[in-house]
Amino acid sequence: MKRKVLLLLMLTCSLSVTAQQPAGAEESRNMIEQVCEAAGELASLQCDFRQTKRLSLLQTDMVSAGRMCYKGGRLLRWEYVSPYQYVFVINGDKVMIKSAQKTDVVDVKSSRMFQQIARIMMNSVTGRCLTDTEDFSVTMLKQGGEWLARLVPRQREMARMFAHVLLHIDPQARMVTQVELVEKAGDTTRIEMTNIRKNEPVSEEAFAVE
Repeated sequence: MKRKVLLLLMLTCSLSVTAQQPAGAEESRNMIEQVCEAAGELASLQCDFRQTKRLSLLQTDMVSAGRMCYKGGRLLRWEYVSPYQYVFVINGDKVMIKSAQKTDVVDVKSSRMFQQIARIMMNSVTGRCLTDTEDFSVTMLKQGGEWLARLVPRQREMARMFAHVLLHIDPQARMVTQVELVEKAGDTTRIEMTNIRKNEPVSEEAFAVE
């Protein structure tokens, strides 16, 4: 269960959400269409990330950092480099989970949980989760100069853990730049993506499943 929690937290991650304004129906459709159009043009994506986990009872922040790369709709590498090393790779129907102690390879087809994790992670990276009505109900919002997508989980496993997920979207780039996960227990996780590079060459070796 601990591993499942960690994988869900990596989905693709509390900030103040004051001054949020709900978008109208037509505006929401336009926002989603723009993000999906940009996702359709995305052959690869590379970035660094900073993850901040806040425990509500302790008021303590746990900060980690890493890098992510995505390619072609079927390949994803999520790698923590500080303060520990941990790698999560999706390569088609295979998922590899690698820590300093061990390496596990899972056939996605053999596990409904991993099927959901793989689909949601891929869709979150590209923004396609905005049209994924099977996993989430979506409300589009505006805050300052950015768009927000508030996702409420529909699937039982996700709904047990998370009250909602908030995606911060750059309207110029039309892509997700930050993710906030708000758990039912009150803990929050924020993942901020920086140094984003789109459609640059990515070696297939980055997605090798050992």
